[in-house]
Order: sequence, then structure tokens, then C-alpha cells
Amino acid sequence: TEIKGVATTLKKVDMSLLQGDAHIKWMEQLKRMEESIKLMQASNDIEIQRASFSQLTNSLYSSIKTFGLKDLHAYYQFCPMAFDSKGAYWISREEQISNPYFGKQMLRCGETKETLK
Repeated sequence: TEIKGVATTLKKVDMSLLQGDAHIKWMEQLKRMEESIKLMQASNDIEIQRASFSQLTNSLYSSIKTFGLKDLHAYYQFCPMAFDSKGAYWISREEQISNPYFGKQMLRCGETKETLK
């Protein structure tokens, strides 16, 4: 599944490139991301999976804003309907909206809020 790919990618981060405060910041974010991934994998409840995905997105966004994306770009996208119209974000490599919160029901619902580099 996609979430296993995220977990695998996080394990590939070369932490030897980070020193001092940067290393501490990364470890804090990594712990949050790993916790979110574990919750998503452990639950069959779609609402728990959505909430955990939102938390994962928040941690990943914070990490990208802190450390950047080497030679890559991604899109910070928003669904206004998620969580009873409170809204929620996700990060995608594709500019075209593919809403992970509602899948096929509302696949193109949302908008790109920011291009991450």
C-alpha cells in the first residue's frame, strides 16, 4: 500500500546529514510521522485512518518547510469537505487533485494551496 511506501522512504533518510538542532527537529518529526503511520496500519476504521493521515500530512509538511525537497517538488493540497467541512490537507507529487479523504466519491474535490520545493 501507499503508506508502506511512505514508511520505507522515511527509513531511507540519511540522518548523518543532520547535525545539532536540525537532527533533533528531524527526530521529533520522524517520531510523529511513524506514530501516524502505525495508527493507520493498525486500524480498519476509516475515520481513524483519515485523522492519522491528516496528522502525518501535518508532520510531513513541517519537515518539508524546515528541510526542503532536494531537486523535487510537491503540492500541498486542501479538501474543504473533510472532517465535517473543517477541511484537511495532503501532500501530492501530482498537481492534479486526487482527494485521499473521499476517494472516488469526490476524487477531484480540493485545490492546491502551495507548491513545495
